[in-house]
Amino acid sequence: MSASVEPTVAVADTDTRITPPDDPFRWLWLSEAAAEHYGARSTLRRHIAEGRLATAQKIGRSWRVRKYDLDSLIVERAAEPSCEDVEAAVARIVASAPPLTDAQIRTLSAAFVDQLKQRQTVGAK
Repeated sequence: MSASVEPTVAVADTDTRITPPDDPFRWLWLSEAAAEHYGARSTLRRHIAEGRLATAQKIGRSWRVRKYDLDSLIVERAAEPSCEDVEAAVARIVASAPPLTDAQIRTLSAAFVDQLKQRQTVGAK
């Protein structure tokens, strides 16, 4: 007497037919997260070890994490510095730099003269 066993169909919970790709509660395996440019698998494993991915779950030898935890890792890029920011940074560097030697001044002067000559010949054409 053998019991009849009905075949079951397993569908991964990351299947986009069931869970839209932008769903923040979607689970991703580390290889999927790496493919979606959240970082290399080794970097993601380090984040898990450091506790930055709180919902990480280990299943067998693999890890999976929620998309919203991965999204929290994304750091917004800083705004481009303004001209005033750049000028202030240059002023700080100049103030902290030692004075130039005579040889350095001659080298810089020669480089500036060469650049001026190149610009004049390009502008004359």
